Amino acid sequence: MTTLNATVSCSAWNCDDPKAMADFYHQLTGWQIMAVEDTHTMIGTEQQMMVFARQDGFKAPNWPADTLTFHLDFRVEDTEAAGVQLVKAGRTKPDFQPGEGQWTVLWTLPASPCASAPPTPTACGVSSCRGRAGAALCV
Repeated sequence: MTTLNATVSCSAWNCDDPKAMADFYHQLTGWQIMAVEDTHTMIGTEQQMMVFARQDGFKAPNWPADTLTFHLDFRVEDTEAAGVQLVKAGRTKPDFQPGEGQWTVLWTLPASPCASAPPTPTACGVSSCRGRAGAALCV
């Protein structure tokens, strides 16, 4: 089979508070808030979009005890400044910090991990960040 060279245009996330999730990722990415409904909220650009859908009874993983099924990696210019800004915006920094200083884990919303890595090569995962140049936020 030949490769299709597809690009990711949208990711959809179940959550208990679509507006709060969209607000966080809007702050993180600068992407425009495109729709706010009771059932879902969307942010994006002309090329990419994130959809946050309300799921009744949603329960975020109890990380690190529970395995995460999905996360995203983001690059930022200044990881430390981004971490400070996100904590001021209501995020918290859990005691458990994997990676031996390669990144910082923050809670994006209650029990939803977000890690930020310093500007070193990193290909991120919450449990193992290694990889590309630039600081990264692993969500």
